[in-house]
Amino acid sequence: MNGDIPLLVIAFKTVTVLLGGLITYFAARAARKTRSTGLTYLAVGFATVTTGSMLAGVADQLFKLETASALVFENALTTAGFAIIAYSLYVTSGSSFGSR
Repeated sequence: MNGDIPLLVIAFKTVTVLLGGLITYFAARAARKTRSTGLTYLAVGFATVTTGSMLAGVADQLFKLETASALVFENALTTAGFAIIAYSLYVTSGSSFGSR
């Protein structure tokens, strides 16, 4: 284990992955039930953010990847995940941002 990473950071990362997985599960279940494209994208977005968090932690702790490289990787997947989440809201709103 990387000695530079405090145990508290590892605990927060673990909780983040667990909660992200739970959100992904509920969004995917709702997408299947309603057959909603927006909810499908929402589930994929949260899965991307959660996977990035998990993989960065694993790469840093188990594979001894430099912490800076792991952070860049995690932030790239977080950015992609949030872009997918934003798109899910755009699809759900019927492309009517700004209209009433």
